[in-house]
This record gives sequence, structure tokens and C-alpha cells, in this order.
Amino acid sequence: MTRPDSDVDERAPVLEQAIAEMREGVSVRDEWRAQLLSKLPTPPRRRRTIALWAPVGLAAAICLAVGMKVGKTRSESSVESAASRVRFSIRAPLAARVSLVGDFDRWDPAAVPMRRDGDGETWIVDVHLPPGRHVFAYAVDGDLKTDPYAARAVEDDFGVPSSVIVVARVGGR
Repeated sequence: MTRPDSDVDERAPVLEQAIAEMREGVSVRDEWRAQLLSKLPTPPRRRRTIALWAPVGLAAAICLAVGMKVGKTRSESSVESAASRVRFSIRAPLAARVSLVGDFDRWDPAAVPMRRDGDGETWIVDVHLPPGRHVFAYAVDGDLKTDPYAARAVEDDFGVPSSVIVVARVGGR
């Protein structure tokens, strides 16, 4: 339906005024805004993880400092003899490349490459590890795999599958 030009000209100022008013912000009483906001659900408060982990970080720093002090008193040969030789193996017959990664090599897939065993299906490597708990995984053609015979580590924040090995002291408990 078309309108005559005179009718459009008469309504243009009225429409412009209505559009201008609609674009302006609507004033709302502060009491009404506060009442409305109080009825909205509040998002859950995030826990301050830094504050929760600060004591753990402090304890780790103290242990590291004490360990460095004690470590300086030992000779290099005694530190090497305290490490145990651990053999890691995984069955991956179709793999082209396998390496051991873990907290002991900063999760670097190039640091500890594995070699095929004589059966052609198993990959092995011997690593000297100090006593303690070590988290590790196998990088099989770029994919991380857990050790099916080792304990499973608690997943980290990145969802990396990993296993745990505990190395005992040489001649100790």
C-alpha cells in the first residue's frame, strides 16, 4: 500500500522524534535496578588457586634450596651412583618412532629415543633415574601413551595421559 507524498512528509518529523527517543537510554530508578540485580543468580565464585598453592610452592622452594645445598656437598660420582638404571619398554609393532618422555626430561620427545628390541615389536631404553616418584609416558609416533603395566598418574590440567614409577634408593628401602 503506497501513501501519498504529503502523508509521508507529515509523519517524517514524528517518526524521527520517536526514533530519537528509542535510541536514548531509558532511565531506571536505582532501587528498581538493585532489586532486579538481587534476584538474578550470581555466578559461582572462583577459588583463588594461587592462594591455595602458595604454601605448596613455598615448601617446594625450601626443599629445592635444601637439596641444592646438600647436593653441593656430594661429589658428582656419588650422585651418579645414587641413580638407578630403569628399563622402560612398550609393545608398539607398527610404530616408526618411539621415545620416553617425562618429568625427568621436561617432556621432550627428542631427549630419550627408544630402540627396537630383537623381537621387532617391543621398544626399549635404559635410563638412570634418581630415587623418587617420576611421571612418564611414551611418545609413539607423536601420540602419548601410558604404560599398561605401571600405575596411572593423576591427570594434569592439560589432559596428558601419564604413568608413574617410583624408584627406590640403591641398597635402601
